[in-house]
Amino acid sequence: MSGLLGSVTTATLAAGEDWRLRVGPGRIAFHEQITLSIGGAPVPGAGAKLSNDTTLLAEIGYRFTPEWSAGLTVGIPPTTDIDGTGSAAAFGRLGEMKYGPLALTGQYQFNAGGRLQPYLGAGAVYYLVMDEKDGAVAGLTVDNAWGSVLQAGADYKLSPTLGLFVDVKKLFLKTTASGSLPALGGAPVKADAKLDPLVIQAGLLLQF
Repeated sequence: MSGLLGSVTTATLAAGEDWRLRVGPGRIAFHEQITLSIGGAPVPGAGAKLSNDTTLLAEIGYRFTPEWSAGLTVGIPPTTDIDGTGSAAAFGRLGEMKYGPLALTGQYQFNAGGRLQPYLGAGAVYYLVMDEKDGAVAGLTVDNAWGSVLQAGADYKLSPTLGLFVDVKKLFLKTTASGSLPALGGAPVKADAKLDPLVIQAGLLLQF
């Protein structure tokens, strides 16, 4: 009997709450590994680093069952600085890029119907480069890229339609960038980049 009542309660709480919106500031911390080639030859010890960013992110989700849902994460595109490191540090600011990672994840929510609802998710991410600005590298071009994402977080329900959340996503991304170096007579430069950012977000949960 108690199991039946629990099922009815879960179904009642889920009714009318199929859609959700998680919105709040997110911190994007890159864990990059970047190697540079100039004129087609790898440069020992030459690399680059990306500045970390804070922006407003939102996840629009739909719940198929009390436990299973899908979510699409979007946000205001931030701009990151790209600086040379190692033997490329002398070039200073290599350029800038504005980007918008789009993540689509499937999620499993534990303790559905409870006040505290942890969840795990996984899915795909698309790294969309929207604009590039030259620095020491002229004609900077950064490729769009597909990758994967793992997700973990928790919702805390304040009411049937309002709550708070914390969310962590680990993205796995590889891309390439290219341009030329006027300081070296316009020699072509290419970067093979593994970005792998960690995205930490917290904010307001709305369900409707």
